[in-house]
Amino acid sequence: MLTPITKFLGYAGLIPFILLSALVQFAEPPLDFWAANSLLLYAATIASFVGALHWGPLLNPLSNQEGHGFWRAKGAWIWGVIPSLLAWVALHLPFSSGYFLIAATLLLALLVDRKQFRHLIHDEEYLAEFLKMRTVLTMVATASLVLAGIAIRQF
Repeated sequence: MLTPITKFLGYAGLIPFILLSALVQFAEPPLDFWAANSLLLYAATIASFVGALHWGPLLNPLSNQEGHGFWRAKGAWIWGVIPSLLAWVALHLPFSSGYFLIAATLLLALLVDRKQFRHLIHDEEYLAEFLKMRTVLTMVATASLVLAGIAIRQF
């Protein structure tokens, strides 16, 4: 079972997505520009975090040791840095394009997590609860980024 602090911190991490996206859409200059920049930086940080989630279980000696295939040996290590690299690219794009790239990265990370975390975490109940939370977090973060990206394109 996920701990209460895990759930609290996970869902609290949505606050900047929601508030900054709203400011991008509705605030007046210069606050809207500050929010646009802050949202892109925060989203890039979170994208890096979700990639790194794959390294944690590999570093834990109690993680699922049964799957010694490609994912445990190399795949999770390689995948763990890809969201960071995509987020870095997004930081060099115009805001709307950067938001869309990070939104796509978060969705891709969720798909990878749903397919590959079974190779890293052996507790099926814990994994199911974690993936449920990850899905909600990803959907809200992605929606915040897409809405902000659409709003910026209209200006």
